[in-house]
Amino acid sequence: MIPSTLQRNPLARLTEVGRQQRLPPVPTTLVCGFLGAGKTTLLNSLLAQSKGQRIAVLVNDFGALNIDARLIVKVEGQTVELADGCICCSIRDDLIAGVETVLNTSPRPEQLLIETSGISDPGNILCSLGQAELRRDLYVENVVTVVDALHALDSRDAEYRDLFERQLCNAYMAVINRVEMAAPEQRTAVREWIDRLAPGIAIVEAEEGAVATEVILGESRLGQSQFRPVPTASSRAHPFASMVWSTERPIRRTAFVETLAALSHTIFRAKGFVHFQHYPLATLFQKVGGQSSYIDAGAWGGVTPRTELVLIGSASTFDKQEVERMLDACCA
Repeated sequence: MIPSTLQRNPLARLTEVGRQQRLPPVPTTLVCGFLGAGKTTLLNSLLAQSKGQRIAVLVNDFGALNIDARLIVKVEGQTVELADGCICCSIRDDLIAGVETVLNTSPRPEQLLIETSGISDPGNILCSLGQAELRRDLYVENVVTVVDALHALDSRDAEYRDLFERQLCNAYMAVINRVEMAAPEQRTAVREWIDRLAPGIAIVEAEEGAVATEVILGESRLGQSQFRPVPTASSRAHPFASMVWSTERPIRRTAFVETLAALSHTIFRAKGFVHFQHYPLATLFQKVGGQSSYIDAGAWGGVTPRTELVLIGSASTFDKQEVERMLDACCA
């Protein structure tokens, strides 16, 4: 079936919807990208530039957002309200219900940003938003897929290649992140590959997820206004398995580092807080591919120190019992 003019042109649909209701639909941007590409870092950058604009952010876990406690006005359940008018909500099981909650807040947000899961297909999300009752309350202004300059080309030979390519082919704009860490020839190769996959897509390079707001949001956003692929849904299951591992026992640092290195071919993505033995601060641990980082996350305060990690790997090689056994062996 050939899509109508209103389906192909969200701005035309915005005008049409505006005639039918009092409140204008909220411009909405999807922030997509594979595991560890830098979606949350990009969101942090956009929030820091909000300048009083009421931006609502739907994320899978707002605990990783860089929110200054001095700016927090109110916390209710899974919602954090900030002094500058922005709000951050955590998506639980139902994206549509989360969007409805955000749109029903007062005052209504001026922009909605949705960070999708790293293993989500934006085509499926766009189709869901188009079929939901709330389609008169929002319009999709932009679909941004964040790509890691260091690991993007690895996907060409990986079992998740189809998902990675769909994340790009359903986007309006690609942000190549961490370009400062990639060699010039690698950056060129990533740009050329993206351009072959999605001819006409806007390509923006970023260092540590920093992109000017006007490039991503608003009708004046740069470069992608003529590129709006018609979204298609896919029923193909993603090739990943995941688990959560937690303990209140302190972790021996050397054993933990060695264990995660040994699991480098099994665990593609890991993220969480670690309670290391004889160390007073919480440690934010992140692993993407073969790269790991350990960042001081402050004192535990009145909270009982606890290690809690989310680990994601290839379903074909992910043995949850073996991973759990190896991590248990790291406990003091």
